[in-house]
Parts: sequence; C-alpha cells; structure tokens
Amino acid sequence: MPSAAGTPGTTSSARCSPRGSTVNTSPNWSYWASASSLLVAGNETTTNLIANAILCFDDNPEALGQLYARPELLPNAIEEVLRYSSPVRCMFRTTASEARIGAHAIGAGQFVVAWIASANHDPAQFADPDRFDIARSPNRHIAFGQGVHFCLGAPLARLEARIALTAMLARLRDIERDRATPLIPIEGTVVAGVRRLPITFTPETRTPEPAR
Repeated sequence: MPSAAGTPGTTSSARCSPRGSTVNTSPNWSYWASASSLLVAGNETTTNLIANAILCFDDNPEALGQLYARPELLPNAIEEVLRYSSPVRCMFRTTASEARIGAHAIGAGQFVVAWIASANHDPAQFADPDRFDIARSPNRHIAFGQGVHFCLGAPLARLEARIALTAMLARLRDIERDRATPLIPIEGTVVAGVRRLPITFTPETRTPEPAR
C-alpha cells in the first residue's frame, strides 16, 4: 500500500504534538504505534480480564463451585465476566456525521465518550443486568467494541483468559482474594481493574489434565 509520501510498500500514520504544531508521517512511527497498541491492549486488558474474573468468582462463590464441577462452562463464564466487569470501561470517539441517541442530537465532529460498561448493564438488552450469571444466554455484550472498531485481539484475549483460568481451576481449590490486602483500583477512566490481587487457595493434590 502506498504511503502518504508515495513510497510503495509502506504505510504511515500522522502524529500531532501536544500543541498540535507538528506532524510526523514517518513509516517508523506507524510501526511503533502499532506495536505499542498491541503490547498495551494485548497485555493490560487481558491481565485485568483475568483478575476481574477472580473477583467475580470471589463475589459469587456458587459460580466458582459450578466451574469446579463443570469446567466446560468456563468459556461462557468468561463472556459473562466481559459483560459484568468489562476490563475497558469506555472509549473516546469523534462523530463522523450527525447522530441521535434517544432524545439527544449529536452534531458531526463532536467528541463523545462511549461507555461500554454502561451498555453492558443495559436492562433493555440484558435480563437482570446486575446479576452475575455464567449461564447467561444470549450474551450480546460489547466489551470488545462493535463494527469496524471491534477489537482485533478479541480471540487472543479469550484464549489467554481461558488458558490461565483453566490452569488455576485445575491446580487451585478454594480460591479467594486475600481480604487482608485492600483492593486498589487502577487509576484512570478507560481501564477497569486493580493494581494487585493477592489470593488464598488450597493446592490441588491430583495431577491436573493439560489445558486443551
């Protein structure tokens, strides 16, 4: 694909300084920005997804008991964690054209905040939305976005969470968060999670089967 400078085989991305006075169209910036996005989006959000799952199971021990008894429920449980405790609370967007949400008119070019966490608790879409239900179906959450903005790393995030939680459930019994350590939320608006999550558990004495 030609770049903005017309060099075949490269792509470029524009970068503005904090004052908006300079623009960097170097192809190297595009590669750096893509790598940075993959490392952050593929690391921090998945880490928070796993931690949020442990917190959800800790608050809902009956769900954890179901997963010990029926590990095949884990993929659906991960989807419910994504809905109930989305690792990304919101995203910032600029409207490309005029839009209307309910009685609110939004002009073209306006800065908006899309609250993913709020949408995932919409009672018009989810029955009893504030209840954590690992058997919820259908579960049309938008934790990974929607349309052209759908997260490219969604399959990887689901796979990483499934592998990590499968291993924990197979090797650790009686998982609970250590209540002697206070939960400290991650600072910021976009990402939802905690800075540290110590847990207590009983080691499994049986040899666990490898994750599939």
